[in-house]
Amino acid sequence: MRAHPRTTDTGLTRKIALLAGPLILQNFSYALLGVTDTFFVSRISTEAVGAVGLASVLFFALMLLFRSTAASSVVFVGRAHGAGDDRGVGEAVWRLLTMVALLSLIVPALPWVFAFLFSYAAPADSPVVLELGTRYLQVRAFEVPFAMFNAVVWGFLVGRGDSRTPMLLAWTQVLVNIVLVWLLVAGNLGFPAWGVAGAALATVLSNAVVTIVSAWILWRPDSHARFGTRRVRLAGLRELRGVLKVGLPMGIGDFVDVASFTAFFALVGRLGTEMLAANNIALQFMSLSFTMGVAVAQASSSLVAQALGAREPQRATRVGYRATVLGMALMGLVGLGYFIAPAALMGVFSDDPVVVAAGVAVLRLVALYQVVDAATIVLGGSLNGAGDTTYTMLARLVCAWGLFLPLAYLFAFPLDGGIRGAWAGAMVYLIVLALAYLWRFRSGRWKTSFGGADGEREQLREVTV
Repeated sequence: MRAHPRTTDTGLTRKIALLAGPLILQNFSYALLGVTDTFFVSRISTEAVGAVGLASVLFFALMLLFRSTAASSVVFVGRAHGAGDDRGVGEAVWRLLTMVALLSLIVPALPWVFAFLFSYAAPADSPVVLELGTRYLQVRAFEVPFAMFNAVVWGFLVGRGDSRTPMLLAWTQVLVNIVLVWLLVAGNLGFPAWGVAGAALATVLSNAVVTIVSAWILWRPDSHARFGTRRVRLAGLRELRGVLKVGLPMGIGDFVDVASFTAFFALVGRLGTEMLAANNIALQFMSLSFTMGVAVAQASSSLVAQALGAREPQRATRVGYRATVLGMALMGLVGLGYFIAPAALMGVFSDDPVVVAAGVAVLRLVALYQVVDAATIVLGGSLNGAGDTTYTMLARLVCAWGLFLPLAYLFAFPLDGGIRGAWAGAMVYLIVLALAYLWRFRSGRWKTSFGGADGEREQLREVTV
């Protein structure tokens, strides 16, 4: 074990920002993958666009169960890196890779799982959408093991403070995907015109390309020399339980979040086509600021894990608070634009006065929503970085399904608040969730929630006290 230099508080906010910057660009690239598929598929038919859009939402929600679980590697790698334990970094990676290998055993069953779920999600009056969406999902199911492996390597890099390499990998995937979609959807340069299935295959293959590069990064000579990454160390049952204790709640929590907002959008759809259109347009703008908040949360997760690994719980606390302020400032700045010029922003996508008026109301609420959302995202990321993932999962589950959706329905329909009422329910949900996270963070219990090994919990408790 080598000595790990302690980081002073000087420039701590700058360190968070430097780590988050490339992650913002990485997260933005993911949005472009969906845009690319939609653009090329729109040349096929309207049914193809609808099928891919609906199928992508379902795939994304279920994928989070796998990808977020694998991305918990950032917690374990961050701990080991903070402790100056290079060999521990390699051991942490192999524990996660063992879990990925076991989870990949269920991949052959996923096409049938996706087909079953999509049969309920697809419109009953459109057999074409059902057929195309099912075909799309059955191909993309084979993306899961590649995405999990890439998520483990992402944690290996970000957990040690390297966010530039994951950003480059993400944009490599975007570029490869654009080329493959162009070739496989319409059949350019003599390739087969596979339509919707071609778009799905392009995404799977672009993930596979990133997996090859990620494997080289993980197992190249300098990585092995420092971290022993080529030394195969399959995790035992006890180690796997430790991984799942941290990783699985992360995956479930992200799934719950996406599923609850999917239900919320379906609820808004009951208000009418114009309200649904206004909501979807507002969502496109929200996604821009959301990528910033998530990036700051990811940076905070890494730095909190490193600080706790270095037995510096007070520095971990400062990271969490400073990252939260930074996230609120970034998202609040973007939200200011929503508040000042909502009509101009809505006008970019629609000239329907009803849609624009509804969108203006939503964007002004969302302007305030941004600041609270930032606090929720970053504090949640900080708690996850400490390994306190069961708490964040339960808080999201209770608040989303016990508060968010019931309030949105109550305000929108029985109280006749319409789309404003629905988003008011979302605002109440976020405020309560932010307060729940803040209470937990201020309590300090997250500093000893990880457990670790060889008495790490006891040592951290002694330092904290």
